Amino acid sequence: MFTTGWLILSSVSINSEGTHSQLIQWTNQNSSQKNLKINSQTPVHSEVNENGREILNQNSAPPIKQVQNQEFEEWKEFWVPDVSTNPLEHYKINVTLRAVGQHTLIYSDLSTSLNPTFLEMNHSFETVIYPTLDKFYGSPPDIDDNDRVIILVFDIIDGLGGGQYVAGFFYPLNQYLNEDLNPNQQYSNEAEILCIDGDEGLSYLTAGDFETVAHEFQHMIHFGHDDDENIWLDEGASMFAEYIIGGNPFSGSSPYKTRFSSHPDVSLTYWDYSDSESLVLANYGASFAFFLYLAEHYGGSSIIQNIVTRSEDGILSVERALENEGYLVEFKEVFRNWTIANFLDDTSFANGTYGYFNISLSMSVEESYFSSALPRTENSVPYWGTDYLRFTSRVGQPFILEFQGESSSNFMVTAILTNDTTQPFGSVVIPIEISVENFGNFSIESNGISADEIVLSISSYTPIGKQDHNNDDPAPTQDYWFMINPMGIVISTGRLSFSTKGPYLRISDVNVSDQNEHYWQNADGATYTILTDSGDSTGINGNLTFNSEVNYWMSGSIDISSLSEDNQTYQIKYYFFNSTHSGCGFSELFSVEQSSFSSSSSENTGPTSSVPFPGFILVLSILAMTLLISNRRKN
Repeated sequence: MFTTGWLILSSVSINSEGTHSQLIQWTNQNSSQKNLKINSQTPVHSEVNENGREILNQNSAPPIKQVQNQEFEEWKEFWVPDVSTNPLEHYKINVTLRAVGQHTLIYSDLSTSLNPTFLEMNHSFETVIYPTLDKFYGSPPDIDDNDRVIILVFDIIDGLGGGQYVAGFFYPLNQYLNEDLNPNQQYSNEAEILCIDGDEGLSYLTAGDFETVAHEFQHMIHFGHDDDENIWLDEGASMFAEYIIGGNPFSGSSPYKTRFSSHPDVSLTYWDYSDSESLVLANYGASFAFFLYLAEHYGGSSIIQNIVTRSEDGILSVERALENEGYLVEFKEVFRNWTIANFLDDTSFANGTYGYFNISLSMSVEESYFSSALPRTENSVPYWGTDYLRFTSRVGQPFILEFQGESSSNFMVTAILTNDTTQPFGSVVIPIEISVENFGNFSIESNGISADEIVLSISSYTPIGKQDHNNDDPAPTQDYWFMINPMGIVISTGRLSFSTKGPYLRISDVNVSDQNEHYWQNADGATYTILTDSGDSTGINGNLTFNSEVNYWMSGSIDISSLSEDNQTYQIKYYFFNSTHSGCGFSELFSVEQSSFSSSSSENTGPTSSVPFPGFILVLSILAMTLLISNRRKN
């Protein structure tokens, strides 16, 4: 089934430097939701060619234009969408041909007094926009076989107010033949069309600001290569299109730059148009910064061309392009380097990996901490977003970090150390190793260094097989916690006992002690989670309690019937913490195989207290039991 979507721009403000921001909306015709986004435009002024093509006068009847033996209609009707409606309604407009170029046809229903503007737009498109983007991204599609792009300038009906308006869009519906569409969708003009607003956006057009045309033209080209590209990547390419024709989306007090800098935890690949804080501005800033970083560090224009012209989408497209360019690096490592560059923006070391050469950028920190010790602190970060946590006043004091992330996600944690008072001066970047259980430790003492300031860069990323983007909704947040200067604790593997009457498990004999060999009888948190051998949660979890009679931590009866059909290897993860200590421990690996359950299993489901689960492979061959259990020592 055909789905349509397009980009809609709306100006909301003008700053003292002449840069204006635009609200961009992506609409899916088969969806009731409209998604909003802000885009920044910097005016580009092109000189009008004195020998430019004739501009038609709306008050007279000029002859039909002929270019390269092709005839073009002087007056024409076009179907256009009323973007204030949902579902979309379409109506016809009558427009006049105003300018003809080698690659352009400009039609409008505006006053003939704007003919010089149309001539300048035509000149800018023919001399800058088209040749630059054609060389950089490839040629546009050509459904009507005339080798031209129609730029349709009219008053776009958008229903917006408060200084907001739709400044332009590329409408993919026009790329389909009506005979191939459903009856209720047969409003295609069957031509390459860029719609540009000539009412509220008129002042920008008369000022020579045609970056919106370049932005939308990239969408048209990209659609020709890949008609279902992820929006974060498609928009990054369009923002980059503005940059390569001479604009700079991060110039001055650009809203893209300021919103991204103040919201570094915005996801690169998940977009949220309906967010009340307009974080979609930060989405656009992130996409532009990521594309610029790729161009600067991974092959220049070649890597961008490779991405846009590929049939793969999103992250996979970037990874395949990197491979094609000879870079043997995973996307997540490029992402890590990019997040560090966003914070440091320092090209003086590591071959310039951690900075930009063509823009300046600085990111806000999530929190700043000043104490020498920090109790267990919880936070969260969305997929493909980044938190920056700053720790200062640490000279001469130990810095021992303990990190634990949500088991269902993956995390990248990097320590960025800066030293301005003692040698060696400058910055040091140290990736922190995170285990498959999302647990990590870091100490400056163990690395033999000191620092005036330590910033933790914490990102979560999608595991293989999970959705890595969304064009409409925000990224799911992933929980993590950290402690500074924790005194590590030791947790025993404990004993696992199984019921002889039903699929129930019990944990006992779990001992917890700190580095001073003091045994815990109380904890702020004492939990267990059953994991698969690959570290994924089975959804079975609960709390452990301390039994003062026998002096060990234990659980109640745990229903493991959901494991009975899996026939996999499992492990128990223990997690204990208080205000100064924390730690994780694991049981031995074990497997559960269910043969059958007796009809009387519901009569007695309590676990036995005398069936141990030692640290070597054991098969319990007891005829009366319904469970076959094996255990082997953890590798």
